[in-house]
Amino acid sequence: MFKNLQADCERFGYPSHLYEIDQDYSSLLQAWCNHPRIIRQGVEDFGTVLYMDVECRIVAPIPESWQAPLVSIRWPEQKFWIRYNSGTVMADESCIPWLDAWIRIIDEWKLGDLAREDHVHWPGDLCDELGMAAALSAFGVRVQTPRLEYVDRDTDAELARGLWSNRHTIIQHPTQHHWPKEADPVECKKLFVQNYPGNPLDATGIFSGDGDVQTHLGWVFNPEQRTYAPTEFWPEHARPWIEETVQLTSAQR
Repeated sequence: MFKNLQADCERFGYPSHLYEIDQDYSSLLQAWCNHPRIIRQGVEDFGTVLYMDVECRIVAPIPESWQAPLVSIRWPEQKFWIRYNSGTVMADESCIPWLDAWIRIIDEWKLGDLAREDHVHWPGDLCDELGMAAALSAFGVRVQTPRLEYVDRDTDAELARGLWSNRHTIIQHPTQHHWPKEADPVECKKLFVQNYPGNPLDATGIFSGDGDVQTHLGWVFNPEQRTYAPTEFWPEHARPWIEETVQLTSAQR
């Protein structure tokens, strides 16, 4: 996935660096708990950094108004323990005290050691951002909070949850890399709605026909078998199409 983000950085003239972690994680939460350590290491190595999850894409120049400390927030706005999204964080040396506190909270609460059954599941999941919220509050830090929009594609938010964009979008934060491990047809359709660059309603027309396998905007559709998947996961991870409407929420993935 990094090659896409790396290409974006090269296109806009930004230096980039990938931290590779040689570790298998038993849960998403355990992986998320590594975020503050990676961000802190980036600050030590490079000074001011814009940390992004490796699947992110940059679609427009980073505004000069973005200054550390900066953390994206879920939009529509969520409860305090999932208000932030640690997939986009700008930090510099002044941020080290609260980054260290975030790390200590994760370690003290043993968030990274929780088993799958030990934490709440979607929506409103317990995340590493709970520790971040505690650290920021304890140090009285006020951060810039660009919005990460989950629902409204007509938004003026600067970050998009998925692979859609509009004229205001700076960063896309895709979720379709979760597709191979997701078997629930409802959750798969949510991933489709988030990550189909065009109008997701297009799929209804595609599946109403009797044509051959079709490819549209990075997705493959088989009207005869009523299955679909992102191009990179077809046909091994084809999933059944469902007609029911799904509801996206910023309290979820």
